[in-house]
Amino acid sequence: MLFCVTPAHAQVPDWQARAATAADVLERTWDAADGWKASENWQRFPITDVLMDYQRRTGDRRWQGKIAAAVRNRAGRYLNDDDLWAVIASVDAWAMDRDPELLEWAATNYSRIVAGQWDDHCGGGLWWDPRHTYKNAITNELLLYASTRLYLATGQQTYRDWALRTWGWFAASGMIGPDGLVNDGLDAQCRNNGAPRYTYNQGVLLGGLNDLTAMTGDPQYRAVAVRTALTATRTLVTAQGLLTEPSNGLGADGQMFKGVFVFHLGHLVEAMPDDPDRAELRAWLARNGEAVWALSDGGILPVDGLWSGGSGQVGAAAQASAIALFLAAAS
Repeated sequence: MLFCVTPAHAQVPDWQARAATAADVLERTWDAADGWKASENWQRFPITDVLMDYQRRTGDRRWQGKIAAAVRNRAGRYLNDDDLWAVIASVDAWAMDRDPELLEWAATNYSRIVAGQWDDHCGGGLWWDPRHTYKNAITNELLLYASTRLYLATGQQTYRDWALRTWGWFAASGMIGPDGLVNDGLDAQCRNNGAPRYTYNQGVLLGGLNDLTAMTGDPQYRAVAVRTALTATRTLVTAQGLLTEPSNGLGADGQMFKGVFVFHLGHLVEAMPDDPDRAELRAWLARNGEAVWALSDGGILPVDGLWSGGSGQVGAAAQASAIALFLAAAS
C-alpha cells in the first residue's frame, strides 16, 4: 500500500487558517439572519455542524451567534432525513451550550420518527418519506448517527439499543456492496436498487460506525468504517484523485454531499491509530485540500461544487464543504 510521508523540513499548511478564510467567504457572500442564502433547507444543519466543528477544533467563537440562530431555524423540513439532520445538529449544539431546549427538541422529534416511520417492511428500517414510498440509505444512516449522538449525550439505553438495532438491519439490508460502498436504497422487492453510490451515503455511515466503537468499545465497527473510507477515497475520485460524485448533475443538493463525507472522514481519522491506513487517508485529505485551496485562488474565490473546477456550482453548501475538507485535513 502506498502512502505519502511529509518530509520533516516541509511546510505543513495551516488548514485551520484556511478553514477560517473559507468561513469568512461563506458569511460575506451568503449570510442570512438564521442560515445561509443559496442553500437548501436541509443543508442548514450540516453547514451548522461544520461551523461547530470549526469552533471545537480552533476555539474561535466568532460564529457562535450564527450557529445558535441557524440550528434553531427548523423551517422547511418535509422528509424524515430532513428531520434527522436537524436532530443531529441540535444534539451537537446542545453539547456546546447546554441549552435544554435543544436536547428536548431532538429527543421529542427522534421519538416521533422512530415510532411512526420504522416498520417491518423489508424486515425493518426507516422510511425516507411520510408516505412510505422508499427505504433508503441516507435516512437509516442518519438514524444510526442520531442514535449514537443521543446516547453519547445522555447515556440513555434506548438510544444505544436503537443504534445497534439500526446497524444490524442496515448491515443485512443489502445496501452495502462487497467492496464496502453503499448504494442509495432498496427497490420494491427490498433488494439493493443499484442506484448511485453518492459520497454522503458513505460519509454518514463512517460517522455512525465511528461512534458505535466509541459507544461500545468494540473495534469491529470502526474497522468497517475504515474499509469503506479507503474504498471511497480510492474509487469515488477523478483521475487526479479528487473526490467526485457518480454524476455532476445533482443540483443544489449535491453541493453538500462531499462536505458530509469529509466531515465524517476527518472525525474517523482523528480516532484511528497511527498506521498506514491513517497515513493514506491523511495524505488523500491533504491532496484534496490543496486542490480545493488552489481552486479558490488561495481563499479569495467561492469554491466550485466540483472539486476539479469548471462547473460554476457555487453556493453556501459548496463553500461549507470546503471548510469541512480543510478541517478534516487538519485531523
